[in-house]
Amino acid sequence: MLILAVDTSTMVGGVALIDGGVLVGEHILNVKATHSERLMSSVNATLSGADIVPGDLDAIACGIGPGSFTGVRIGVAAAKGISYALGIPLVGVSALDALAYGHSPGFREVWSMIDARHERCYSACYKPSLSLRAATRISEYSVRPISEILGAAGLDGGRVLFTGDGALAYSDALLSALPDRGVVPPAALGILRPAQVGMLGMEMLERGEGGDPAHVVPMYLRPTEAEVKFSRKEIRPDGTASLAHESK
Repeated sequence: MLILAVDTSTMVGGVALIDGGVLVGEHILNVKATHSERLMSSVNATLSGADIVPGDLDAIACGIGPGSFTGVRIGVAAAKGISYALGIPLVGVSALDALAYGHSPGFREVWSMIDARHERCYSACYKPSLSLRAATRISEYSVRPISEILGAAGLDGGRVLFTGDGALAYSDALLSALPDRGVVPPAALGILRPAQVGMLGMEMLERGEGGDPAHVVPMYLRPTEAEVKFSRKEIRPDGTASLAHESK
């Protein structure tokens, strides 16, 4: 099965080609250009570099977040467009699940952490797989304050891996809380890779998950800024809106 993986959940976006569980190619950029400016050029470069045309693809795997609202929307929209155009299956992959993919069972826990700013992270805790493949999630997906993660991690005394850009952003606090048992990978290794999205997506497709692009939607975990602003508005009798805190 030849899979094109796309992920734009974080600042580090990219694409990967997975063929039967083998990584054929991967294109990652950690730059300030927006995903909309670079995503399709990355897709084209990865396909052409592997001497593959779009018609060779069997399926698409797409990171659905959580993460950057705009980034997630760009990636999901692009993946849906490719899926519909080629008539091939699309599977949506949680960025948190993908971050936990492939880590050593020598860790008792893996905490996937994506920076949500203001000392909060999109996060979930996992038990690594003995086969170095998909990990088992043992907590809810949630937006957690760093203090909550510090209080929950490593309670059973085992080694804990913190991974993702959230772990990199708050590494000092994490390692101070678990000085002998906590591990944060180097910056180049602690990022979400599209290859992880592709490998996990392949396993999901093999289990019969995914397929219909219409069912793939972003995972936000919290309201968008626009939704928050709208919730603060009140509708006047004349049909116009005002902020709820405005004087009447």
